[in-house]
Amino acid sequence: MKLSEGSGVPYWRQIRDDLADRIRSGQLPPGSPLPSIRELAVESLVSVITVKKAYEELERANLVYSHQGRGTFVADHASAASRDVLVREIEAEIAAAVKRAREAGLTVEEIEGMWVRAR
Repeated sequence: MKLSEGSGVPYWRQIRDDLADRIRSGQLPPGSPLPSIRELAVESLVSVITVKKAYEELERANLVYSHQGRGTFVADHASAASRDVLVREIEAEIAAAVKRAREAGLTVEEIEGMWVRAR
């Protein structure tokens, strides 16, 4: 897993997003074990706390589950849960972009034009 220092995105979120994308794409199917927190921290050159936060977020989103002493695994219903999380994140990003555009003085028509061109 490659983390980008200059992206402005916290490492825990980059880890969470990368694993969520792998779950969503089927690269990590239900029941697959995730690397241990310590193992991924060493591999990614980040702290154990950073990886732990990413795993906690994945668990909160019902994408993974943990077994004390056994590890963390992809949840059986992860692909559906992953899509729901992705939709909520995209909705929040769109809302933030629209708010920023309105604060910059763009009209609804200009924003809609941007949306059409982006498709």
